[in-house]
Amino acid sequence: MNPKMLLDAAFAQRQRCLQSPTLAKRAVNCSTRAMATSSDENEIKSSGEANEHRFFEMEQRNWEQGFEAYDEGFGPLTCQTIPTLLSDGGFSPANVIESDGRQFELLDVATGPGFVLTAAIDAAIKLDLPEESYSNLNFTGLDITQNFLQMAKQRINAQLQEQQQQRQHKQEIQFNIDFVEGSAESLPFDDGSFDSIVCNFGILHFFHPDAFLRESYRVLRPGGRLSFSAWAPPMATEGFRIALESIADVGNPNVEGLPDGPNFFDFGDPNQATNALKEIGFVDTKSVELSEMKWTSIQNGSELYDVLLQGTSRTREVLLGQTQEEAAAIASLMIQKYDAITDSGKRCLAMPAVITSGCKPTST
Repeated sequence: MNPKMLLDAAFAQRQRCLQSPTLAKRAVNCSTRAMATSSDENEIKSSGEANEHRFFEMEQRNWEQGFEAYDEGFGPLTCQTIPTLLSDGGFSPANVIESDGRQFELLDVATGPGFVLTAAIDAAIKLDLPEESYSNLNFTGLDITQNFLQMAKQRINAQLQEQQQQRQHKQEIQFNIDFVEGSAESLPFDDGSFDSIVCNFGILHFFHPDAFLRESYRVLRPGGRLSFSAWAPPMATEGFRIALESIADVGNPNVEGLPDGPNFFDFGDPNQATNALKEIGFVDTKSVELSEMKWTSIQNGSELYDVLLQGTSRTREVLLGQTQEEAAAIASLMIQKYDAITDSGKRCLAMPAVITSGCKPTST
């Protein structure tokens, strides 16, 4: 779709939203919060709960419709964290082999298109173990949207079919793979269920990221590990810097009616990320920055605008909240900034990420 069509579609969707009773109610709630005083404790509590509910609805709605754009636009970028994410999260060939014949349980939270599980399955197949050994590997993908879960299932089924064809007459490998629709902030699993928990950029989309960390600690077995990825701050992540600066320069960064949420870049600070794990009880914590990550699937500023409009959540809502004139100005400035930063596309955008991990103690 060309930029003009994208702008028209964005503006039309914004107009539909403004005419909806839901958005009108959101605007009223926003005004009510602003007028609340410290004595209105019940009203403040109710307002906070309403804001949290709107945040969850926003995330679920945008991922239900933006899953394909995310898969195509962000997939080649976010896949670059996966080897480190799995290794720091305690999933490696050595750990799998050393599980002494018991079930090894891996949980991928906010599994999205299924890239992490696909990589874990590939790593397991490359071990070339006896066929019966693979039944000791249990993989679980959790997400809040059925569209992402279906995409992950299809990707993994195609992967396993291709692997089996390559194995020719060897016995078919049987993995235990489950997909669960649920919230990362209230994991639907028993205490001590998993050896490894990974989350690739999902923590940025949780209203209570600390609840996700506590829940991960709860469902990990003693000695199990958690790892999660987050984007580095916008001064380093050029794609986000282009968008944020463009919106601030020629658009409206304070779109009315959007739910409040945690700072998108909180966990891009290594000290803040590791401290969050330590406060919950994790040990052997560390954060590493993957500074060489490049956004290879974005070739120009128009594509960058398209992906952020179609394949994100909060940024999408901000872009949809612009007037038609503001949206056109933002898109134009993003093209200019992209060309200036990349020397008219002669290099890819730098998009470093931070991976933070920790271990649940074997004894307390």
